[in-house]
Amino acid sequence: MLGFLCNLVEDGSMSCFVQAAGAFRPPRAGLYQCLALDARHGRVLLQRPGSSEDALVIWDPISGEKLELSTPVPRRYAHNWTAAVLCAAGATCDRLDCHHGPFLVVVVYVGSSVYGKVFICTYSSDAGTWSEPVTKELPLDFVRFLGSVLVENALYFGFPFRKSLLKYDLESREISVIGVPHTLSKWRHVVLDGGLALATVHESKLCIWRKTGPEEYAGWTQNMVIELETQLPRDAVLASRNVVGFADGISVIFLRAGRGLFTIDLKTHQVKKVCNGKDIYSAIPYMSFYTPALGEACTDEGSSVCASGA
Repeated sequence: MLGFLCNLVEDGSMSCFVQAAGAFRPPRAGLYQCLALDARHGRVLLQRPGSSEDALVIWDPISGEKLELSTPVPRRYAHNWTAAVLCAAGATCDRLDCHHGPFLVVVVYVGSSVYGKVFICTYSSDAGTWSEPVTKELPLDFVRFLGSVLVENALYFGFPFRKSLLKYDLESREISVIGVPHTLSKWRHVVLDGGLALATVHESKLCIWRKTGPEEYAGWTQNMVIELETQLPRDAVLASRNVVGFADGISVIFLRAGRGLFTIDLKTHQVKKVCNGKDIYSAIPYMSFYTPALGEACTDEGSSVCASGA
């Protein structure tokens, strides 16, 4: 994890990049007018709200290259939407040099005229075009800008008000819905040991829930509990705490507590403060490979980067 992008509550169209470790610092990105939606396989997906039809921007933080895409469905036809970016090779990719190869952008829309109709369109960099929409009538209403998760060959998006996850199979292009336990008030979908899971905070504990058996029939069981009271500063323990992000591949949870953002390693249970700021509502990790030679062309001048609070 070379860093992560924070979306700030105080300004719905403001993101910043926080360095995780080492000397990596992205070139000028101009993130102030952008909202980070997703990051995967060496690329970051941004929304530029001020542009026509809320354009999407594909950004490579290492090279600084950016590509702007017009969204396939005009905003007036969509109640709300979110999107994901991933390598075009899907589950067969070795993840070693994804940001130099073809990619896909998947956009999920909820219809504006009648709630319950979902549209999904996919952009292929190889073809340079958007696919025809896949549609389905579903009892869903509001999708969250909290990033997607990729499990095998399927993307999952969260619908918190309906306590549901939308599953989109990238190969069959089938859409389905998975229910979330109604006892969970706030949750974030994550990946644990290659399988779909949920992370939530209950009282002073971080709880991880996993599916038991085939998705269409199975329920959820609590798989892990991490006590936070002894690991967080006192002001963070007394404040509201929410899971706001997840780093797949290294099993790290992002937790906002009070005026700080913390990471929690699900393998070691280690807690670390990584950023200051009470208004962070989502953290999207940037995972890639980097050596100093790759960054020689990158300059520090004017970069849109926040200082780490570690």
